[in-house]
Order: sequence, then structure tokens, then C-alpha cells
Amino acid sequence: MERATLMHKSMRRALITAPVSAVAGLGLALTIGAGTSSAAPHNVSERYAQGSMSYNPATDTVTVKDLKADGRTFAVSLFGPASDNVRVCKVGGKGKSKTCDFNFNSGRLNVLVFTERGNQHWDIDKFHMDA
Repeated sequence: MERATLMHKSMRRALITAPVSAVAGLGLALTIGAGTSSAAPHNVSERYAQGSMSYNPATDTVTVKDLKADGRTFAVSLFGPASDNVRVCKVGGKGKSKTCDFNFNSGRLNVLVFTERGNQHWDIDKFHMDA
């Protein structure tokens, strides 16, 4: 299942819980502003039972943190039009974190969140974000 960025999640949650009249007003506001502004990339932060990841588009840094003492490393793989090749940031050891400094082009990044031990890996999540 593809997961949208944090802003899209918040908007989706607001649309689900808002009354019908508020949703109609929000749709009108989004339509009016659609042609006048461009969406700038924004911080992305995701948390899972195994670990967490965050992305700061201002510095093109990805930070991963291992939250589980299970003998696996926690990792993210980033690829797509905004990346010249596949970039991986990973860390192992409960409570440890690592920041990886990348230089992405502007555009879409596909993100694969996973854990690994030896030559085995387990996918946790897949989503995309803008760089």
C-alpha cells in the first residue's frame, strides 16, 4: 500500500472527520489556491515498531533510528527521478540513529522502509515524497 506524505495524511484525516459543509469549503479553498502556489517539499517523519525515519528537504538529510533489539538493522532505500541511483541509509542497535547526507535533485523520491539481517530483508512500508 502506498503511503502519502505527512501533509496529505493530515488533510485526509481532516476530510474524514470534518462535517460535510466544512469539506465543501475546504475543497473550494484548495481549488482557488491550486493555480497560485507551488508545493514546496516538506519534512517527512514516519515511525514504526522497528524504527523511525525522517527527511529534511532543506538539507537533503535522512535520519534513521533503530527502536528494537531484534538483531536486525533498520533501513530506508530512496530511489526515483530525484535520485541519480539508489540511496540507502541504515542503522543497527536499539536506540542508535544515523543521519545520511544526500544531494537529491528536485522531484519525486520513492521510499522503501525495511529491516535486514544478513542477506534477508523484510519490507515494512513503501511510499513516495518530494525532494
